[in-house]
Amino acid sequence: MLAVMVLAGCDRADDRTARLDHVVGASCPKGPQPDLSLPRQTLPDDFVPVQVIRCRWDSRYLPGEGLWAVVIEEHADGPADELMTELRRPSERSILGQNCLLVEYLVDYFVVVDSSGGAVLPDLPTTGCGGAFRSALDAIRRLPYRVGKQIPIRRIKSEKAFRAGCGDKYTDVILTVSRMRARPPRPQQARQLWDPAPKGLRVCVYRTVDKARGPIEGRFESVRILKGGSLRTLLTALDGAPATDCPSDHTRFAVLDTGSTEAYAELDGCRNLVRPDGTLGRLTPDAVALLAD
Repeated sequence: MLAVMVLAGCDRADDRTARLDHVVGASCPKGPQPDLSLPRQTLPDDFVPVQVIRCRWDSRYLPGEGLWAVVIEEHADGPADELMTELRRPSERSILGQNCLLVEYLVDYFVVVDSSGGAVLPDLPTTGCGGAFRSALDAIRRLPYRVGKQIPIRRIKSEKAFRAGCGDKYTDVILTVSRMRARPPRPQQARQLWDPAPKGLRVCVYRTVDKARGPIEGRFESVRILKGGSLRTLLTALDGAPATDCPSDHTRFAVLDTGSTEAYAELDGCRNLVRPDGTLGRLTPDAVALLAD
């Protein structure tokens, strides 16, 4: 994952006598993204790196813990001569003189570390258009990194939901629309739910959790994977769902996921079905049993 760095201003000062007055920790930030407000610094000629630390933000499955957002800390030992040559390269003068553009560009988040353990966020020389030199970005990425550690930041999915292929939470569509006083799905007579029919269907079941404000969510309970005869029987029942004007009042619902489109079905109360095209039908008890049992 790449961190977005924003450069504003004109030419970078080529000051080889600057003191290293913006030393940071020799490790990755612990937050979900790096702090882009930290000052960056031109490296003086006498700065000798012994290590480069690169940080990548990604998602990883942690056995028994589910899917997590993590920071992957990578280390490359040695003087990094090619990279240091690029970092000491003078910036090009802006092609617009003093009227420089605000330029947004992508760069890996990294720090360089000297023998004393001091780490610095180095300034990157820029082209006349304001972006980092491509050769500098290549030099950063060509270093022989090894993974130092993987820092969990926040859990994205629980172990149960990850293995099921469902989300831990899902917005309760009809109840949320009712609470927000938005336009509800329009009733429509029986019609084919999917054309062509899917070869498989994941049914994620949720229990509704009322919230005092905002969207109403459901908490994940269980999953069913339907194929073959069971799926054909269910699709026949879903395709035959007639129009309904029943006001929604339920405690459980299911999300029917083909892998590309979804439908929503209440498992009690009115047993409303929201088709992928946004129209509304009503399920029979037998159809609900195929989804929930």
